[in-house]
Amino acid sequence: MRSIIFLAAITTMMGVGCIDRDAEEFRKSCPYELAYSGHYLRVPVTITPNKVSYRIGDTVRISTIFTDSIHDLGTGQVFKIEDFPFKPLALLYRYHNGLEWDAGFRVNSVRVDSIYQPKYNTSSNYADQIKGRTLYGGGMYSFEIEVVLNEPGKYILLFTDLYQSHIGSGNSELNAEADAITFEGKCPTLRYYICSMIEGEDNLELFENEMVHLDKVVYGDKLGSIHDRNSTGIYGVGSIGIEWSGMFAFEVTE
Repeated sequence: MRSIIFLAAITTMMGVGCIDRDAEEFRKSCPYELAYSGHYLRVPVTITPNKVSYRIGDTVRISTIFTDSIHDLGTGQVFKIEDFPFKPLALLYRYHNGLEWDAGFRVNSVRVDSIYQPKYNTSSNYADQIKGRTLYGGGMYSFEIEVVLNEPGKYILLFTDLYQSHIGSGNSELNAEADAITFEGKCPTLRYYICSMIEGEDNLELFENEMVHLDKVVYGDKLGSIHDRNSTGIYGVGSIGIEWSGMFAFEVTE
C-alpha cells in the first residue's frame, strides 16, 4: 500500500514538473502579462459624422483606416503587422413600427468601391451583409462604406470581421490565410481575434429596446458585454461582445 502511495506521489510530482516546464517554455516564447489569452487585434471603426440622429438624404460613412502598428488588447503591446488579410463584415438593422425590423442596407443606398472587393449577401435570418477586404499599402489599412439614408427608423450597425464569423460558426479552418501571418513578437501558440471598436460614442444605451430585441430574438441571446463580465446588465453571456463587434446605433427622421 505504501508503495502505491509513493508511486502516486512521484507521478503527481512528475506531472507538476511537466506543467511547470511547459509554463516556463510558454513564458519564454510569450513574455507578456496577458489580459486575454490571444492576440486581440484592435481595429478602429469610425462613423462620419458620428451622430445620434440623421435626416433622410444624409450620407453616413463607415470606415476603418489605421496603421500597421496595431494595438493588441491581449498582450497590451503594439505590434507591426504587415499585410494581414482583414475582411470586414457589416450588417445594418432597421427598426420601424416598434420592433419590426428589416435589412438597413437593402432599403438605403450603399456605395462601396470595387477596390475593396465587396460582396453583398442577402439573408432571411439576419440583416443583409456587406463583405469586403481591407486595402493595404504604405503601412496603412483602409476600408470604407457609404450609406445614403433613404428610410426613417432606428438603426443598429454591426461591423466585425469575417475571421470572427468563421470562429463563431465553427469554421476556423477558413481562417488559414490569416493564421499564417506572423510578426516580430508574436506568441506562437496564441490565436488571433479581431476586435472592431467604434471610435467615439456608440449610442447603444439610447436604443436599449432595440438592442435587447436584437439579442434575444434575432441572435438568440448571443450578445454579451466585454465590460460587464458578471452579466449584471441587459445582456447575457453570449459570445458576441458588443464592444468588439463595431456596434453603433442611430435614428433617421424625415
